[in-house]
Amino acid sequence: MRQLEDERELQKKIYMTQASPWRRFWARTIDMFIIELIVKVLQTIFFRGAYFDPTLLSAGSFLIWAFAEAHLLHTWGSTPGKWMFKIKVRKNDLGKPEFTESIKRSILVWIFGMGMGIVSTMTYIISYHALTRRGFTLWDKYSGCGVFYEKMSENRILATVFVIVALTISIAILVLVNYYSSFPAQAPTL
Repeated sequence: MRQLEDERELQKKIYMTQASPWRRFWARTIDMFIIELIVKVLQTIFFRGAYFDPTLLSAGSFLIWAFAEAHLLHTWGSTPGKWMFKIKVRKNDLGKPEFTESIKRSILVWIFGMGMGIVSTMTYIISYHALTRRGFTLWDKYSGCGVFYEKMSENRILATVFVIVALTISIAILVLVNYYSSFPAQAPTL
């Protein structure tokens, strides 16, 4: 009974006039910044000064994120970035996706939406056009999920911009700390 009430409440709050590719893009960007920040913190703590191939680091980060995202979508129906942008991922019956549907969606996003980090510009453009023309993406269709948007307040928009800037600065600082700690310390000269 409670789930039915939750679904009715969700139906009242959700509006879907048209797809919002930029909201989806920035929500995913926040999610990727969060996982990158976590990886950079771990790298700075455990591997200070070590160099890791950026492509492998990115692929490894996304693999970790795919499972985390699937768990978040299954339990909350959203991720931190999607929550900031008031985006919900739901099955066609408006229930939260199962873990298997969520992991399938995450992997399809990585391959077809983000181009595995290799051809991302091309896949972003293709996905943008598909989403604006059809209203859904390949990974939405094959995972059996829909994406729903709620109206964002002005305060939430400002907070979201602040979070994006703060995450960017934090990652840049960690990159610089790791870079400069790779140089041997020099003794002061007299």
